[in-house]
Amino acid sequence: MSDKITTINPATGKDIKSYDLMTEKQTLQAVENCHKAFKNWKATPIEERGKIIKKIGEKFKEHQEEFAQLMTEEMGKLFKHGKQELDLCAGICEYTAATGAKELANEEKELQNGGKGIVSYDPIGVIYGIQPWNYPAYQVVRYSIVNLMAGNGILLKHAGNVTGSALKLKEIYEEAGLPKDLFTVLIIDHDVSEKVIEHDLVRGVTFTGSSSGGSKIGEQAGKNIKKTVLELGSNDAYIVLEDADIELAVKPVLVVVFIIMVKPVSLQKDL
Repeated sequence: MSDKITTINPATGKDIKSYDLMTEKQTLQAVENCHKAFKNWKATPIEERGKIIKKIGEKFKEHQEEFAQLMTEEMGKLFKHGKQELDLCAGICEYTAATGAKELANEEKELQNGGKGIVSYDPIGVIYGIQPWNYPAYQVVRYSIVNLMAGNGILLKHAGNVTGSALKLKEIYEEAGLPKDLFTVLIIDHDVSEKVIEHDLVRGVTFTGSSSGGSKIGEQAGKNIKKTVLELGSNDAYIVLEDADIELAVKPVLVVVFIIMVKPVSLQKDL
């Protein structure tokens, strides 16, 4: 097995850049560093977290042209679609920064015996995300930004062919003021990834990808009693017969796509 990941321009077939795979020792140290950063971050007032999250959104706009070009080079996304994706990422940051404090505020509950209870939403620790190549920025932003707002730390194993995009995200986050190591990119293979899922300091695992991959990751995460969110791919046939009203048939497809794109904006309090 190669000890490097090389990104390749799908339009030309030419190599873009090679990245060294992290060893198991380096990876486990990165997990510990992320946990240390998390311990400081969770004590940061949520209003201060919100300011940094908002700044990340602004940085997406500043880096939009170069980041969209990078996505085009790495995975063939149309430049205009890359810019649209980054606009969406900026919007998620803006929304989360504006609503996070309210959504995560303590809630008072009336108890049956006449007393009162308080529900408090506290961060749980380091969240490990394994993400696909098709939306190099958005797939990461939708799980990382809400968790950072909630006070958690983030580990990312991105698809190998968009490794440059993963590192670009880290650059943007830290340029906006996010503490070092709080958002950590792991350039690793599947064997080392399993060690990350098993790690005691990793408290949650989220995966977007194939059903077969999700089955393996879900099994391993469950075996290690980790909170888990899986978004798994499948084929959803949409059949349009020759006597159909084409304009009418197109509308519900677009509505479904829109719902899928905006749903992850909601804060995930349990992570």
